[in-house]
Formats: sequence, C-alpha cells, structure tokens
Amino acid sequence: MITAAVAAWGFTMVRASAHHSRLRAEMTRIEREARREIQHWRDETARARSHAAQIARDAANWAAGCKQGREDVITVVPLLIAAQEKGTDQGPGSQPDAGEVIEHA
Repeated sequence: MITAAVAAWGFTMVRASAHHSRLRAEMTRIEREARREIQHWRDETARARSHAAQIARDAANWAAGCKQGREDVITVVPLLIAAQEKGTDQGPGSQPDAGEVIEHA
C-alpha cells in the first residue's frame, strides 16, 4: 500500500513537472511573441511620427509658397493695370515696352 502511494505520488510529481514545463515553454513563447509585436508597433509609431513630421514640413512649405505667390500677385497686378492703362492712352493696339512696366514698379 505504501509502495502504491509512493508510486502514485511519484507519477503525480512527474506529470505535474511535465505540465509545469509545458506551461513554462508556452509562457516563454507568448512572451517572445508579445515582445515581437511590441517592437513591431514601436517601429510603426516611429514611421508614423516621421511621416507626420514630413507632412508638417510639406504643409509649411506649401503655405510659404502660397504666401509668396499672393505677395507676387499683389505686387504685379498694380503694375499690369498701370501698364494696361498707359497702353490704352497710347492708342489702340499699342503695347508698353518692358522699360515702361518696370518704371511703374
């Protein structure tokens, strides 16, 4: 009877040890997979931040270009109007030369 109890206890310990080893291996695998996934999302975050910074730079450049374009138009339109008015004063079909347009600047 004691032999049977010791044998049962031994088998139980072997089975528990094997189960414990399987659980430990499964936890190690899950932990490794979680670390891999965390690294993947960290890399994605870095790429997204870099892309957002590039978009912000592009937007700033676009806005600066638009502002410069508006300033150029604001500067040129009065010159064109003056040149056109001066051209109509000279008679039909006459065009001001480049020097006359520059004089109005």
